[in-house]
Amino acid sequence: MVLPTTLEKELERFKEAYGPGWYKRLREILREEAKRKKAALEAAELARRISATSGLTEEEVFRTLEKS
Repeated sequence: MVLPTTLEKELERFKEAYGPGWYKRLREILREEAKRKKAALEAAELARRISATSGLTEEEVFRTLEKS
C-alpha cells in the first residue's frame, strides 16, 4: 500500500523519535485513539437517548453531566 508523502514523512519522524520500539508505541497510540472515538460515540448515543426521554437538548445533557 502506497502512503501519501506527508504521511510517510510523519512516520519517519515518529520512527526517529521513538527508536526501535516505534511500532509498539504506534500501535498503543492507535488503540487509545480507537477507544476514545468509541467512547465519544457511546457518549453521544447516551446523550441522544437521555434527550429523547427528558426533553433536554444534547448540549444541555452534556452541560449537566460536566457540572456534576
